[in-house]
Amino acid sequence: DMSAYADDSGFLSETGNVDCGVTDSNSHCPTSYGNHHGNVPVCPIDSRLQNHRRRRQLLALLAIASTISLFSDTSYLPIFAIFQPAFFLAYFRACSRSNIHWCTKYIGGWIVYSVCRAFPASDYFYNDNRIVAYVLGLAVIFFVYGAVMIAATLQCRVWLKDDARVASSLDADGNVEANGGLLSSRDNGLSEDTPRERQDTPMTPTTTLDVSPKAQPSNHMSKPSILDRPNVSPLIFPILFTTIYQLLFRFSPIGGAGNPAMGLSQVFGLRQVVSVLGEIFLVFWIGWLSSIIVGVGFILGGGGWFDNFINGILNKLCICIKGNDSTTHLEQEKSKIPRFHLYTFYFVTFFMFVYGSARELVGRGMYLQPIQTWSTTQAGRSPLRVSCLTRVESSTDAIIKRTNERLASGDDLIVWSEAAVSENVALTPDLFDWENSGNARAVVVPTSFKKTENDGLVYNTMEIMQNGLVIAQYSKNRPVPVMEPDVLGGKSPPQSYGVTFTPLASSPSDDDASNDREPLNLATSMAICFDFDFPYLFRQASNSDLVIGASWYWASIGNSFWNHNIFRAIENGFTMIKCAEEGITGGVDPYGRTLVAIPSLMNEVHVMEIPVQKGITTFYSILGWAFGWICVFLSPLMLFLLMLERIRKECIWVCCRRHNYSDIPPIVSP
Repeated sequence: DMSAYADDSGFLSETGNVDCGVTDSNSHCPTSYGNHHGNVPVCPIDSRLQNHRRRRQLLALLAIASTISLFSDTSYLPIFAIFQPAFFLAYFRACSRSNIHWCTKYIGGWIVYSVCRAFPASDYFYNDNRIVAYVLGLAVIFFVYGAVMIAATLQCRVWLKDDARVASSLDADGNVEANGGLLSSRDNGLSEDTPRERQDTPMTPTTTLDVSPKAQPSNHMSKPSILDRPNVSPLIFPILFTTIYQLLFRFSPIGGAGNPAMGLSQVFGLRQVVSVLGEIFLVFWIGWLSSIIVGVGFILGGGGWFDNFINGILNKLCICIKGNDSTTHLEQEKSKIPRFHLYTFYFVTFFMFVYGSARELVGRGMYLQPIQTWSTTQAGRSPLRVSCLTRVESSTDAIIKRTNERLASGDDLIVWSEAAVSENVALTPDLFDWENSGNARAVVVPTSFKKTENDGLVYNTMEIMQNGLVIAQYSKNRPVPVMEPDVLGGKSPPQSYGVTFTPLASSPSDDDASNDREPLNLATSMAICFDFDFPYLFRQASNSDLVIGASWYWASIGNSFWNHNIFRAIENGFTMIKCAEEGITGGVDPYGRTLVAIPSLMNEVHVMEIPVQKGITTFYSILGWAFGWICVFLSPLMLFLLMLERIRKECIWVCCRRHNYSDIPPIVSP
């Protein structure tokens, strides 16, 4: 397949033939052309037939990847979200080998992918504010996919450069030359896999070069850079892919919402790895998997089984081209992934599943432990009785009354959903009936808006109150863009506060268990809704035993964000309890196991028994959080090396032309 050379040299005409001016007398296609690649045989098959096939291939990849994007809601169908980047990379791999106008194939594919990925979020269309929020989300998606497109193109260009280097290092018999891969005047670019009809093609140069050079260029000029090494080059896309999302996690207005790893919290074998290197490592793993799949050739579009499968379907649908099987199918392209690199990926993936499975079983039936000792049961520990009170529309008195009722019933923890009091009401501990509480150490966590120094702006806050005192207060750090235009973000991230609970003893000492309580000291933190989508906010809360969250969702995103919030509990090793309106109310233990999950709406009260254990120290909370920033550091270094390699190749080319060398290395623009 010599289209890669033709594309880069600019010798393809609009019809797809090589415009070199020399044609075979028996056919209407040229036999060879002379350029800086040397004398390269062309037209092993009809080029127009080849170009038509590549256009069809691009459309098939685009259609399949777009369909996956439409159904790639990362909560309900995480498997689609995993493989979507692979098809995205495969599409641009095919683009790099096609002579279709760059605007059509790159910009067109980028727009189609972005629109299809944004479509699942169309449930924002309910009022004016949400339409604006949707447009903002669409803009972020376009930006992200544009950056991913650039990363995919760089990866494919390095592979294309590798193709050119391999071709240039072969002599007429398909053997590697001793001059280090420089293309000599006798090279024809053929390998032992080249069909016989291509090998018999006569070589007729169209230009005359002085083949008596004054000196030969040194061998070191053709040596590949570190990024061109087969064991390193497949990591270009995953590192750039990870860098994009790491910067989004930290600086974008939506944080980690919508990232491809978002739904993997439901894949038990994989989700535990975030306790080591965080959610961002799963993003890296997805990018690495995409590079492996495309590099091995499964959906490469260069004669792989998927490529031939697509051709078969299109032929069955009569969307076919003339020609027999020998002209409509290319020979299988060799893998870009060396065996050592492939085995490394297999080992890392195997370790992820083994580690994840073992961690899932810790304290829950492992080594044939009886069910009474499982940490997710109430046996052997004192669970907290938790009640969730969702917003009562335009009625502050109603939710305060319900809170006093739950205090009288002896609840340990009473949590309001986000912005349960939207009116400008100053909430004070005096509003609650502490004297008639059935639990002397009951904790109430109300939510409200508080005025700021800036006129028209408020803080979205939640407080921990106990025995008529305010123990702690927290303001939402990351308000939802557009949806909360009048909310000012808090300055302090979630922090731990010592709170003593007095739950009912699991094994009462007498018949009257109502007064038999035991103290439970827990380091407690708070966070509100969108804060859970920003991993960096919880680094100071990693020493917490319990994180209390309040949320207010809409439409269908409540379940998606609940699944995503599970990663925060696994990363930092704390128990998470959430009270949500139009979302999921419940609890998650430090291993990400769901203790309680209840769909909740406005004007509801939910009472739960949730066992809370001491927090677990994770590697992520100590050092693992730095993995994403390592990728961020490596990305500009890789881009610099790619640019340096391009400059070096250009210098070699100019030097060879100036000194009239016959051996001129190929130049493939990254």
